[in-house]
Amino acid sequence: MANLSYYHKDGRFLDHTPTSVVTAGKLIRISGVTVMSPNDIAASALGGVDTAGIWKIPYVGGARNVGQNLWWDDNGTPYGGAADGACTCEAANGDWWIGTLAKAAAATDAYAYVAVNRVNPDQPAWQDRAHFTTAVDLTFVEATHSGGVIHVTAHGKIVTLPTGVVGMEVIVVNDVADTGALVTVDLDGNEIIRGANLTIAATKTANNTKTTAKQGDYLHLICTVAATAWRCVGKRGIWVTS
Repeated sequence: MANLSYYHKDGRFLDHTPTSVVTAGKLIRISGVTVMSPNDIAASALGGVDTAGIWKIPYVGGARNVGQNLWWDDNGTPYGGAADGACTCEAANGDWWIGTLAKAAAATDAYAYVAVNRVNPDQPAWQDRAHFTTAVDLTFVEATHSGGVIHVTAHGKIVTLPTGVVGMEVIVVNDVADTGALVTVDLDGNEIIRGANLTIAATKTANNTKTTAKQGDYLHLICTVAATAWRCVGKRGIWVTS
């Protein structure tokens, strides 16, 4: 028999039989996908859950641009609301990634408009990595930070790298509002950064300067030669030598 395919239904909605009651408007996660039930679903009853669209979701996390990644925080307290969950752009506080901002958010917004499950190719979410937030200078610790994402949330802060070990990896993100912060990545003094149209010589620093910085600019580095070289395997924004 020929291998024929037939249209089944619109893939936006999935069948779901929960083990406990799902209240209308509740965000849940099924096999890594964020879904929402438009209606109440009784325990052990078949219902339909939505996987796409733009949803208005309780929010905490400050002023953010369109396209910024959002996570769901079960313990989040939205602006002026109760501590029973909110979405946030603070990845370190999130329980799971839910999508990207469809409308810019203000610091006092109690809700965010979220393009659920929509990826922004210009701003990776790095879902499977550990996330750290710092508003002070930070010295990279291999056992703690290697493979992770360091979100810098204040102006003029420095992330200092140790002597490189092959395979050591770090992503540094400028999470301050556009043109709001200088973020510096400082080498240990004997190493260089190369790759992705970026060359930073030994004894120099890589700088996402305040005047050109955009919220979400990042530098992704992997050590390729012990105590000698880091390779830039990805970046967004303007990073210059100082």
